[in-house]
Amino acid sequence: MRIGFDITVLYVAEAGVFYYTYNLIRAMLGEDQENEFLLLDYYPIHGGWKEPAEPWEILAPNAQVVRRHGLRHRRLADWKPMRAGVLRRAGNLVDRALLRPWSAAAEAVMRRRLMPALDGPDVFHSSDVLLWRQPGALNVITMYDLSALLFPEYHTARNRELQERKHRFVQEGADVVLAISEATKRDVVTHLNVPAERVEVVYGGVGAAMRPIEDSEILARALAPLGIDPGGYILHVGTIEPRKNLVRLVEAYSLAREAAPLGFPRLALVGAKGWDFEEVFERVEALGLEDQVLFTGRVERHILPFVYSGAVLFVYPSLYEGFGLPVLEAMACGVPVITSNVSSLPEIVGEAGVLVDPTDTVGLAAAISDLLGDGGRRVALREAGLARAAGFSWGRAARETLKVYDRCLGVPESFRVGSQS
Repeated sequence: MRIGFDITVLYVAEAGVFYYTYNLIRAMLGEDQENEFLLLDYYPIHGGWKEPAEPWEILAPNAQVVRRHGLRHRRLADWKPMRAGVLRRAGNLVDRALLRPWSAAAEAVMRRRLMPALDGPDVFHSSDVLLWRQPGALNVITMYDLSALLFPEYHTARNRELQERKHRFVQEGADVVLAISEATKRDVVTHLNVPAERVEVVYGGVGAAMRPIEDSEILARALAPLGIDPGGYILHVGTIEPRKNLVRLVEAYSLAREAAPLGFPRLALVGAKGWDFEEVFERVEALGLEDQVLFTGRVERHILPFVYSGAVLFVYPSLYEGFGLPVLEAMACGVPVITSNVSSLPEIVGEAGVLVDPTDTVGLAAAISDLLGDGGRRVALREAGLARAAGFSWGRAARETLKVYDRCLGVPESFRVGSQS
């Protein structure tokens, strides 16, 4: 089997999408020494402005990177001198006027570049950023979530536009959709009207580096630059943005703290500032928690096992997740978890965590207080979480993805989207 896989996304994506793609490719190359892999990097999408966050070129003898240049779709409104006031409005008007002809030209150039570059793959796996239907191949795409469709208020206009394009491709261009959870599969079937038989669930995994760090001295040294002490903080890991529900988390933390004795742990919010982050900082200031709530910013990946391992609790009250990688990583590091009872999170946590209504601030505060006060339950959840996380491996994700390719290549030609016209 000849497998084409877009790696352009590794230059563009961050957080969960990056790590899912990176780890899946690495695991497939490790698991499969027989099939041939063509890893496609279409340069115009990223323009070389950013190197991948990790060295992804771990390649194998049966893998080849194919890089192609083309016409990059540029927007006047993105040019720095045009980003304010009247100039930005003018830039947007020009961009809208040129959108169709520029998009058509970029599409035509992409076809001329990619058709000869991809030498007859049996499967082509597209990404969020390269929505390419390869003639004659089984066309596959991974769906992470439908957040931009279900919660448009939590996304920028540009992100909504990009996700709308992906949704159309899922409906019209993909023969097979890989959903990263049963919850995401339900959303794809329900909201995008994709037949259930075209949607396969392949869970992500957790890397071997995510494990409990037991040595207290090593742990203390690793955490010192962040200003936190082992066992002295409640943890959240994720981008600071509205969907993560951090305003309610800060309010719940304040309520739990008010009802607690002295020595209440601090709240550490680990992650980069995302879109519309200001309200979280404003709420911390309004509640007088500046000394108790710590914003660390983005933490390097190799430090995260220490950050998880040093926490007394991990609290993740997200309003919607397609998978919930930080929850899985926390469990793999032996941290008791409190998370939301919505979307994919109950599916990932199972019986190994405390589930709460993410819109119930008082209930979230009570869950935090109760678990902090019950050492026996924290130990039980730690053991349950470790066992649960052990079932999610990238090797399994790779094997299941390859099985989907094999199985769907063997179905009748009528299975393909393009054959139904």
